[in-house]
Amino acid sequence: MRAKPKQIALAVIAALSSPSAFALVGGSVDSNLATSPWAGVGAITINGGVYSGVLIDSQHVLTAAHVVNSQAGTPGNVSFTLNAGDLTQVLGAAAITVYPGFTGTSPGADGVWHDDLAIITLAAPVAGAVPTYGLYGGSLSGQTLTLVGYGGGGDGVNGVTSGANASVKRVGQNRVDLLLVDDDGGSSDEVFVFDFDGPTKDTNYFGNGNQPLNQTLGATIEAQYAGGDSGSPVFVDDNGVWKIAGIGTFNGSTDLSSSNVLFGSIGGGTIVAPYQTWIESTVAAPVPEPRTWLMMLVGMGLVGAMVRRQS
Repeated sequence: MRAKPKQIALAVIAALSSPSAFALVGGSVDSNLATSPWAGVGAITINGGVYSGVLIDSQHVLTAAHVVNSQAGTPGNVSFTLNAGDLTQVLGAAAITVYPGFTGTSPGADGVWHDDLAIITLAAPVAGAVPTYGLYGGSLSGQTLTLVGYGGGGDGVNGVTSGANASVKRVGQNRVDLLLVDDDGGSSDEVFVFDFDGPTKDTNYFGNGNQPLNQTLGATIEAQYAGGDSGSPVFVDDNGVWKIAGIGTFNGSTDLSSSNVLFGSIGGGTIVAPYQTWIESTVAAPVPEPRTWLMMLVGMGLVGAMVRRQS
């Protein structure tokens, strides 16, 4: 399915320090216990703003590059909060590494930006039996994704009703409608895109005439991004094992929705599979001394977050 670039307006969402920026969400609230499958998904806090990230090992957090831009200042301004019951902990950052190909969030020829990944090296490993996640290397064509992040509450009709919260983690789903290839000339798919389907087909942006390609997954399930879940992971179930398939990075309005968060809008993010070699090499690098505070930063400081339907 081809995108309609002239009818898509990607969102530039204010940072969460702005009182007007919230996340929308339906879905369910995670238990935030160590027994939850999402216990390794945590909140990234930067100068009071709330974002999301996910543990790929006990000392490294995968997130979006645009989260850790100049607003972070130094790693000393960045913290990672796990909400895992008795294992709840707040960890500081020792280093931040942005994917070197990330050039910011100005949309390219295909209407989106690419390479929006970063890794936070924590100052100390997480304590206790907190899960970490492997990377999914298969195709995302038509896949149902599970979205997990720290956005607030609301629905696809009324919009925001509550703000993002670093101690409230929510879960929802969406299905991939579109895959976009490497914007640097490679053949790998780098970006996933989905639409935010409401209860009627007239909100199905990637539908095909009277036979919609994907209809809604249902109330409290269908999910979308808005302000608050930037850097949040999307998972697929790979033969009974939850693996990270991508990182949420953007949303957009369309000719079906003037809003970038209501039914008829679109969302998407970076597929992790093409970046596996870079991720593995970054994780394998020596952890810097706490006083070194090495930091590689690029980006334009946008915020993305999750919107989910609410019955």
